[in-house]
Amino acid sequence: MRATLDAVEPISFADLDKGLLVTRQDFERWLQAHDWTYHQISRNEFPAFTFANYFTERFKPHTRIKTLAEFQLRCINNDPGLWVPYFLREPEDPDHLDPYSLWEWQLESIRHVGPTFHKCGAEVGKTREIIAWSLWKAFTTPNGSGLTGAPQQTHLDEIIDAKLEQLEWNADLADSLIKHKKVPHHSMKWASGFKEHYRPAGHDGEAFRSLHVRTYLIMDEVAKLYEKKQWSEAFRAAKPGCVPKFYTVPDGRRDTESYRLSKLAEGGDEAVKIGKIESATKYVQSLKYRLFVWPKTIMPPPYWTPERRTKYIDEFGGEDSPGFQHNILAQDGDPENPVFPWSQFQYVVKEVPEYRCLKIIVDQKSNEVIVRGYKFNISGYSDGPTSDPVSLIDTTFTFREGAGKGFFEYELVSTPTGIRMTESEFRKLIKSFFVAVPGLNRLGGDFGYSQDPTELLVKHIVGKQKIRIARLHMKHVTYDMQDQAFDALDDIYCTRDTISGGTDLGNAGSAVMHDLCGLPQYKHKDYENRLKGFQFEGTTENRDEEGNVMLDAKNNKPVKITMKEFATDHLTRGVQRQTEVFPPDKDIITFYPGHTCHAGKHRIYDKSNDHIIDADRAEILADILGVEMDEPFACRSNVR
Repeated sequence: MRATLDAVEPISFADLDKGLLVTRQDFERWLQAHDWTYHQISRNEFPAFTFANYFTERFKPHTRIKTLAEFQLRCINNDPGLWVPYFLREPEDPDHLDPYSLWEWQLESIRHVGPTFHKCGAEVGKTREIIAWSLWKAFTTPNGSGLTGAPQQTHLDEIIDAKLEQLEWNADLADSLIKHKKVPHHSMKWASGFKEHYRPAGHDGEAFRSLHVRTYLIMDEVAKLYEKKQWSEAFRAAKPGCVPKFYTVPDGRRDTESYRLSKLAEGGDEAVKIGKIESATKYVQSLKYRLFVWPKTIMPPPYWTPERRTKYIDEFGGEDSPGFQHNILAQDGDPENPVFPWSQFQYVVKEVPEYRCLKIIVDQKSNEVIVRGYKFNISGYSDGPTSDPVSLIDTTFTFREGAGKGFFEYELVSTPTGIRMTESEFRKLIKSFFVAVPGLNRLGGDFGYSQDPTELLVKHIVGKQKIRIARLHMKHVTYDMQDQAFDALDDIYCTRDTISGGTDLGNAGSAVMHDLCGLPQYKHKDYENRLKGFQFEGTTENRDEEGNVMLDAKNNKPVKITMKEFATDHLTRGVQRQTEVFPPDKDIITFYPGHTCHAGKHRIYDKSNDHIIDADRAEILADILGVEMDEPFACRSNVR
């Protein structure tokens, strides 16, 4: 008895006992793996083993195999690279008689037994792999369970329909689907006892709740999963031993869990570990992912040719365009319509020894104030500078110990020069953590309301260069706490004869500004003249860095522009001229390149993760427009 086939041909269960139906190469690889011979097979002697993957693990003794059909079937079932072409049919074949085809890069991927992350160009076969690999698992893993998720149900429909078509094209598989539930979400139960669940992530991952799977967690188009809750709910469904597999066309955003996970798989910055995702289990945090990158350029003709390359360059507007980077090269690149392209922004990220970042989260329910402080170094330049955070403080304070005894509590004291406030523990913390930098400094503030965080940014001005030297991030804080924070930073960095800073006059910004300008304990700081507020939606005359009005070349009239556009234009110009200097703060490196806008009568800027950027904008407005404003609410618009 000898194997004679040189190419894979579809097989049926009934024919497995009639002879060797697998290729010579595969059969001889099996014999070598088991230290077995053709003669033993001819005498109906078969090895005893438990089926592990041929490419990763050794075999262990198990039940004795009695027939050639059983031996061939078990060996095929053990290798997805064989099971798929032998039992699945090619969708693009009109007669559906040809074996399901896989590219070489897909064979390597489906045979990898651990967690994977796939960064793919468009139409390189990621969906085909999901279909094939998950069907193999459903037929060969008794009593297993898996979850396939995606941002929307439409992403899942293609996978579900393709699986049902495979059952139509192969009679051996047709009766294997025991139950197909379609409402409220699709689920399939197979004859092997395997259960498959299909769920759209929605906006908060709620559809993933109550599910627990132990075989696989497949997520498609993960770059479009922007909310952390979508990820935490999905990971909560993965029981120990469950293998996650993620697929996506990158979209250029660096502020998403998808990007962090791809960097973890790449072996990048330890600060982006998946453990940063809230509610991730210890098992999930311990996983090591393998990265697969599939650009369209690895495909053979006619899928990739010089003619198609020219077509895509014209279609996307150049090889350096975000669309070409994402859909063709499978690279992160920039998001669509970036305000601060990474190709420009990476050159203004530099070591700033004076920079300090303090993060404060108030948890009144637990009576805690969580405090973490950092400085940052640059650890590498694989794709631009990489952030290397150094922890300086990581502690917890008691929010309130009793009446008048709290972390933020202070007293008002009457003095000959007016009302003063005693130093709260909060103000003492700020003044002990940040490092004073002599010279001209200015603050920018984006104050938070309800769940929005507060961001305070301090810049050190040297000639035309602006260097970020301090950042205070706070969550769940009251207006009074924000008053204290701004005033403490003003004590450290600013002098009384200069503009202290600027703020956006949203709900929280207006309230804080009223406090700082009106409360007696802050009167001596002269915030009425030193602190300027701006309504970002209000309009102003466009001006250059010197404050000169810019005129429309057509009618010689001043150009009108919104405050937000005005500040963004000056910030963008500073990045391009490299007069703006940013520290390698991980949040800054993430949020600025991920900031996008859309054109209209006025540009509309993305509101996600823009709080640091809005603080930056407020400082720029105070710098250029604040000097000529004779009142603090210098928005030239009614405060809403």
